[in-house]
Amino acid sequence: MDQIRCRIAPSPSGFLHIGTAKIALFNWLFARKNGGTFVLRLEDTDAERTDESFVQAMCEGFQWLGIDWDEGPPFGDEPQKGDYGPYRQSDRKAIYQQETQRLLDEGKAYKCFCTREELEAERERAQQEKRPPRYSQKCRNLSPEEVAAMGDRSYVVRFKVPDGSTEVNDLVQGTVRCENKEFDDFVIQKPNGDPIFHMAVVVDDGQMQISHVIRGDDHLTNATRHVMLFQALGYPVPEFAHLPMVLDEKGKKYSKRLHGANVLDWRNDGYLPEALINYVALLGWTPEEPNRELFTIDELLEAFVIKRWGKSAARFDRKKLDWLNGRHIRLMDTRVLMERVIPVLEEAGFNPRERSEDWLLRMTEICQEKIGTINNIIEYADFFFKEINSYEPKAVKKQYQKEGAETKLQQLIDALTPLEDWSADMIKAAFEALAEAQGEKLGAYIHPARLAFTGKSVGPGLFELAELLGKDACLERLQNALDYVNVGAPLPEVQE
Repeated sequence: MDQIRCRIAPSPSGFLHIGTAKIALFNWLFARKNGGTFVLRLEDTDAERTDESFVQAMCEGFQWLGIDWDEGPPFGDEPQKGDYGPYRQSDRKAIYQQETQRLLDEGKAYKCFCTREELEAERERAQQEKRPPRYSQKCRNLSPEEVAAMGDRSYVVRFKVPDGSTEVNDLVQGTVRCENKEFDDFVIQKPNGDPIFHMAVVVDDGQMQISHVIRGDDHLTNATRHVMLFQALGYPVPEFAHLPMVLDEKGKKYSKRLHGANVLDWRNDGYLPEALINYVALLGWTPEEPNRELFTIDELLEAFVIKRWGKSAARFDRKKLDWLNGRHIRLMDTRVLMERVIPVLEEAGFNPRERSEDWLLRMTEICQEKIGTINNIIEYADFFFKEINSYEPKAVKKQYQKEGAETKLQQLIDALTPLEDWSADMIKAAFEALAEAQGEKLGAYIHPARLAFTGKSVGPGLFELAELLGKDACLERLQNALDYVNVGAPLPEVQE
């Protein structure tokens, strides 16, 4: 195979799991870096477990991450893409049946008429004799006449495992060699004519000319069977790369029940797809540059080489993801970030679009260096859009319940009231002049002012946020704080 063709073939029986996203990402990066093709194929032959809402959620998750496919099934307004479809296994049953019949005709498979009760009895005998339970091959050498005599009796189709050994040359795990006698004549077609996973996946990969099968190492035990089938069907055997699974923070398999197992949980929590892509790439790949962890998509494509893929399972580290997300927010174009935070503010009940674009850009800019997720914009900017109706209790104790608090608030009012140029630079100069005149450190005035302006002890730069709040609002909030300190006056109610 001259052209690199990779695929992701999820089963749409649930949401897009973080582990599936990792496998998709490694396939996508490998294909994109090498000028290849990335294929999306849905393994939806299990009708009882397949749900169209999961198909939608899975494709939506890929799209949010930016993992676009060159070939795949129709989704949303996009038609099917590619020349090797259909790209849903449920639409390919006739193909599987045709290839299964070809194996039967070539003597590489056979019909097995053994009943469930007979197979169970075989397993029990094996257990009693303390040997591995294997099919006895009772039906392997039935003559055409004996098969015909079975009439309409139900049967499965079994693959006739050849003699000898099979090697799987794995780009991550190395060469894995197995003796074929260790394998049963495994089933490839059910009694109803549906394919077993092994048959369907090999036929799909073979006919879609997949050059590299990059998947989780839980499939490594299947790889020997798959190589046997590739060879029996006459398809070129692809390169294999079996990647370790993603573990949770406790070092266990990332359960579907955990928050974050669903990729779209991270979107809902305000994480950037760029950051999640960056982090997931590190769960199984080590950059050549020592200690480097921050990568844009373009930088990943440049640095992502298969020789740096690892064998060991990586444990999910939420703190590292949080750090990366914050770093990617800092890298963003401020206007792009503004367009992402506006819907979050609107969902919280605010109306940011009442403000000018220049004001919104400036607000985004002063928050950009602080927020860790898109959703953090609420706690860092809500005071711009509502009245302050409460103060942080710890900050009140530290700033307003100590001697001289009312004096400092009054001094701030007196220092800021005369300002005609209400800019961050002039506000800062007024604070510095006041602190110098009173023989105080600058923080002695910054902290009570921040609490008055925002109701909080942390937030964007004080002088910048004060400029955006406006002179009237700042003076009014300082007066409210002074009244609160002097007489315990209630703060204004938040306007709904």
